Amino acid sequence: MRDALSVSIGALVREAGGEPLSHAIVPDDDGALQDVLRDAVASSDVVIICAGSSVGMRDQTAGAVAALPNSETWCHGLAIKPGKPTLLAHSAGVPIVGLPGNPRSALVVFRLIGIPVVRRVGGWTVEPAAATIHAKLARDLPSAAGRLDVVQVRLSDTGIAEPIFGSSALLSVLTAADGYVIVPEDANGLSAGEAVEVFPYG
Repeated sequence: MRDALSVSIGALVREAGGEPLSHAIVPDDDGALQDVLRDAVASSDVVIICAGSSVGMRDQTAGAVAALPNSETWCHGLAIKPGKPTLLAHSAGVPIVGLPGNPRSALVVFRLIGIPVVRRVGGWTVEPAAATIHAKLARDLPSAAGRLDVVQVRLSDTGIAEPIFGSSALLSVLTAADGYVIVPEDANGLSAGEAVEVFPYG
């Protein structure tokens, strides 16, 4: 399986003001992952695990993190789509973010959660206000209440936001997007023609 995340997550770490330090790719083995995690915690201010955080028996991250000294798992699973399997924890005060394996899920979660964590550890006390673009939805956008939905959109010259759908494993959805729209947790979706704020890329 190709590594689709190290370079892209590393670029977002730099965007947040950090310096990414890559470790070896680890096989699906609890012992090997624990060894790498111990080294990473000892030499890093924040540890980002790319892939491995999933559901059921496929999850290798939760057990390896729990086995670290002085560790505590804050949550394993977020009410967000894409990105539900995300793990947030710490070991001896070093924050650990376990990202989902699907590339789009991982990049969405790291942009929303990972970047603020890196900035906070780096000494930022105030998160900069995000620039947004006002637009109108091209079509209805269904969503389940109680879950934050992050939807990629393409913007037209006339201020129309066209949602882009596809599997969370497809990076092509991100590359085709100009930005994203957030459907709030308390909403049952958004209607065609509704005014939205688009968080642009670049």
